Amino acid sequence: MCDTLIYAETDSMIRMFHEPVLWSGKDQITGDHIRIALVDGHVHRLYADGNAFMTSLVDSIHFDQVVGTTMTGFFVNNELDHLITEGNARTVYYAQETQDSVKRIVGVNRADCSRILVRVADGEVSSVSFLTQPDAVLYPLEKAPTEELMLPGFTWRQQERPIDRADIQRKVPTPGLPLWKDP
Repeated sequence: MCDTLIYAETDSMIRMFHEPVLWSGKDQITGDHIRIALVDGHVHRLYADGNAFMTSLVDSIHFDQVVGTTMTGFFVNNELDHLITEGNARTVYYAQETQDSVKRIVGVNRADCSRILVRVADGEVSSVSFLTQPDAVLYPLEKAPTEELMLPGFTWRQQERPIDRADIQRKVPTPGLPLWKDP
């Protein structure tokens, strides 16, 4: 979803402007400007420039978050495979363990790093790797400071997510932007 979308046949690039948001599986990606490169009609790369933010719902109240200056997403078979976040990259990642087939959150990892690699499998974040030396703290969930649980700029925009192709034309008010109305 975005206010303005431009597709240029010359470079097979889709450009999204004015509060763009994309979803891939359970992941939400935002940025000041998003570009999607196509190759042979298939998604090849994703570029989120300026205030790049990836959010994933862990449970009803917890969100994995990765933010940086830029994000570059790499696709395999039209599915997001991994993202590289660069420039003042920060993350909040909930550590989980499975016991008796039940997943539960055991801690929250809060880290700053100049480059972060996020791997995605089956539409969910599968791992977060720090490509340079991180400054990180792993808190037990019950002892994590509340100010460490949401990164600045976090916004969960699930209400804007289209349900199906027909829903793409639905008009949804975007925070900070006036609702466009038919004349």
